[in-house]
Amino acid sequence: MLLEKGKKYKKSDFGIKGIVQQWSEITVEGKLFTFFSMVSKYNDIIEDDGFVYEGRGHYALIPYGEKAILHRHVFLKKETGSYYVYLGKGQYENRYDEKRNKIFW
Repeated sequence: MLLEKGKKYKKSDFGIKGIVQQWSEITVEGKLFTFFSMVSKYNDIIEDDGFVYEGRGHYALIPYGEKAILHRHVFLKKETGSYYVYLGKGQYENRYDEKRNKIFW
């Protein structure tokens, strides 16, 4: 599957159906897809070299000083609606601050 940075996708484009609003991490064809939303209570930001996301609980935070090799594909909903913009594939992640991790391109 060829994904294009900046292109808009729906979850249904990947065969994801049903009640999926709560699901943010889904495996598609053996690859980790993560869907984030800027229209939520979480403090997520886009930076030139990656994406910073607030962990959905303490268990989701990477310990300081550690590097997680998660090659997740990142999709972001920037406004209310059903489309997500593809931001790219992460190369690794680490702790950003007290409540957030960062996915580096």
